[in-house]
Amino acid sequence: MSTQSNESAVTQAVERLRSFVETKEGMSVEFSAPVDAAAVAGLEAKYKLKLPPSYVRFITTLGTFKVEYGGQELIGMEEPGLLRAAAPDPSDAVNGEDSEVADAINQALFFQRRDDDSVENFWCFNPRARSPEGELAVVAYSHDEAFSLSDGEEDFLDFSTHIVKVIDDFIETYAEA
Repeated sequence: MSTQSNESAVTQAVERLRSFVETKEGMSVEFSAPVDAAAVAGLEAKYKLKLPPSYVRFITTLGTFKVEYGGQELIGMEEPGLLRAAAPDPSDAVNGEDSEVADAINQALFFQRRDDDSVENFWCFNPRARSPEGELAVVAYSHDEAFSLSDGEEDFLDFSTHIVKVIDDFIETYAEA
């Protein structure tokens, strides 16, 4: 998919999210202020990792977001200043005894929680899987499963595709409620 159609899909997903939340009493969506190029450069320097272009476009145009209901965050993204290395214990990872895998795990950048804060489940950028366009693969981590930073192209998931899926899954889940 082209960059322009990815951007359009993300914009449409964000509009679907905003419209959906407006229909739900007690639910709100809040966007942080977009970040500037200097902040992006600071993050990349701090983590020694070039951020994926689709993620950079999102945070520099929209900021980050969270959806709350009844005082609880249902979905959201970490604010850029709060990003952190994921670094689950390499012994919990597939091939975690391999020093290259352990190094990659320590560089995987956590950018979004899965579920709630009481459980350490998250999505992170995989520094081992970068597309020719500069996108990093998005990888899920679940505290009760072996963690894997695949470097294969067959399961590559970029940020734009990921965030559209997260938003659409959220809408589908809460449409019933």
